[in-house]
Amino acid sequence: MLLDWLDNPSPTCGIRLLKPDGSWFFRSYAELAVDVRRISAKLRQAGGARGDVISLVVHDPWTYIASFMGSLAAGMVPSPLATPLAFRQSERYIAHLATIFSVARPALVVTDARLVDLARSGVVRADCQATVLELDLAVADEADADSALGARAELVDTDLALLQFTSGSTGAPKGVRISCANLSANVQAIRSWLKWSAEDVFASWLPLYHDMGLIGGMVVPVVSGTDLWLMTPDQFVRAPLRWLECFGKHGATLTTAPSFGYAYTARRVSPEQIADFDFSRWRVAILGAERIEPAAISAFYQLVSSHGFNPGALIGAYGLAEVTLAATGAPPGGGSRLVRTKSTALAVGEAVVVAETGMLGLDSAGGAGWLTGCGAAVEGLDVSIIDEDGNPLPDGAFGEVFLTGSSLAQGYLTGDGVTPFGHEGLRSGDAGFLLGDELFVVGRIGESMKVRGASVHAEDVESELGNLDGLPNVRCAVAFGAVDSENLAVVFVEEQVGQDWLTAASERVRTITAGSASPLILRGKRGSIARTSSGKPRRRTMWTELLTGAATPWEAVHGQAPVSFGIADATAPTG
Repeated sequence: MLLDWLDNPSPTCGIRLLKPDGSWFFRSYAELAVDVRRISAKLRQAGGARGDVISLVVHDPWTYIASFMGSLAAGMVPSPLATPLAFRQSERYIAHLATIFSVARPALVVTDARLVDLARSGVVRADCQATVLELDLAVADEADADSALGARAELVDTDLALLQFTSGSTGAPKGVRISCANLSANVQAIRSWLKWSAEDVFASWLPLYHDMGLIGGMVVPVVSGTDLWLMTPDQFVRAPLRWLECFGKHGATLTTAPSFGYAYTARRVSPEQIADFDFSRWRVAILGAERIEPAAISAFYQLVSSHGFNPGALIGAYGLAEVTLAATGAPPGGGSRLVRTKSTALAVGEAVVVAETGMLGLDSAGGAGWLTGCGAAVEGLDVSIIDEDGNPLPDGAFGEVFLTGSSLAQGYLTGDGVTPFGHEGLRSGDAGFLLGDELFVVGRIGESMKVRGASVHAEDVESELGNLDGLPNVRCAVAFGAVDSENLAVVFVEEQVGQDWLTAASERVRTITAGSASPLILRGKRGSIARTSSGKPRRRTMWTELLTGAATPWEAVHGQAPVSFGIADATAPTG
């Protein structure tokens, strides 16, 4: 299934890539098939063998796609890695590459001219024996022409199709071992869930190294032969209007993105800029990768609603690399339900009480306790809620999300070797509950704190602070921890907030945590919050840096910082 498209690639459907000047250029799947076979041959010529890991450190999107598919066509295992954009500093990026290489032990590292020096530095630091293969698809020779006609590998279900490193929001990255059977099952599940048809057109700006961009935004469209409009994340940041043009002018029908992408678009694009756009063909706008903020999505809907956009297209989803990508999803056209829990302090095993309901996009709900439905389990997967001992919990009870099914990967690859998941299923590390067959995800268990036997999640506090009256959409992250027997709720904020916000935020933290945590607010420049390659805050990483007294970009602006943090005393009253 994954490579069937190579046998008869379309000369009329393909990929449109955004050029630096803002225009689009088209390359067909027939052209992609030629480059896939060329790269497959180059991998073999460079010494790669069936089953070898091929690390992809590639900036150019076309080369990235061809390299991924070329690795599969050679019977090898592509392992996509983040680009430097996610790390900001070359030294941090090289250290990241070295960490991954030391675990993955790739036979080859495929790269391009822009990243080849960084890739080589990572290989040297990891002290691995990988060959660095720099690709330039603009250059072809007679050998390339011959190899373009070569045979592709016949994949079997037990072959590994992908070594996908997790983005590491709560710890060191781990390689998720995804088989051909896993990947094929999830591709089919996504197509079935979204009622994918030959008339659909996909548009994406997500990074190709992250599971949502890689599988949802690239593998499924290519395998399906669907036309694809593709931007890079930095192009999206500079010009989100180009993304909207894919739907409003070019007729794209499907996309997926974290909620911050929709919120960013609503802030950066004016109604006047889309006055002549028509969104009536846009039938699916998936929201995933992070907890969905209803208020932000309402702002997006207000921007596009008068141009034929159906609010039922806004559908929540839940997924993770450990189940290849998609685990649950709301039905296309039906939208996503909102609920507000009566309490944000939820105890495992207890029934969740719903105080209010709404619909995503239509209702401008915001703050702690508001959650977006992520739909039912996709085809081939089962989702349940369990307690700390692994016992199943009834409908409506709060606990840990547990997953089983055909898309569940084979296990982790770490520095200590392979750790299988086993047949019993996967404890996701995410807390939530089911209402009927609809999943509501509250947050990461490892990033919560206990308050009188119940759990308060960092995501709820962040949501509340991001929706304070008078200063909405504040970018912040929250980490819980204890120093010298004192419980702290450290708020990392990237805005020039005033004293009124600081006071209100401090009071809100005390209220949500029932006085169990002392608020400490730290301020840094835009970009100071450490994030995973998918954009999630690395709360544990920032907390650990504070504990170790490492140099940080933060200054205390409210509250008393422990001396061990190495941060100056607060410059504002503690309130």
